[in-house]
This record gives sequence, C-alpha cells and structure tokens, in this order.
Amino acid sequence: MKRFIFWLTIFSGLIFLIVWGVAGVKILDHDYDIEREAYIGAACLPLLFGGALYFRLQRKCPHCGKLRESSGAYCPHCGKKIDQESAS
Repeated sequence: MKRFIFWLTIFSGLIFLIVWGVAGVKILDHDYDIEREAYIGAACLPLLFGGALYFRLQRKCPHCGKLRESSGAYCPHCGKKIDQESAS
C-alpha cells in the first residue's frame, strides 16, 4: 500500500508540473483557454498533498507515538531504539 501511495504521489506531482507548464506556454502564446489544464492541475493537488501528508504522519515512534523529525535509529522524544521493521 505504501508503494502505491508513493507512486501515486510522484505521478500526480509530475502530471501537475507538466499540465501547469503547458498552461504557462499557452498563456505566453496569448491563448487564454486553460480551463482543461486548470481542472487537471486542481485534481492532482489533493493527491499530491494527501500523499505527502500520509508519509508525514507515518513517521511516528512506535513507543511514544510522537512524530519523528529525523530518520535516526533512536526516537528524539523518548530515546528508545526504533526497529527498522516498525519504522518503515
């Protein structure tokens, strides 16, 4: 499931960049019909931010439940060792 969400986040980010790049080129060519690109970009944003939020919330310590700011071997809050199996 994590791998699927990871790739969905990556693809939605790439599609967002491509679509808004196309919209920018259209605007530079004085073609202001970018409604389709705006809708596609707006559909990609929740997927992009949702995936980023999912991975941010997955970085919790299994012992104290607080969010970890780093990917070290020990929790900065409780000081207990974090197993690599439970950290991923």
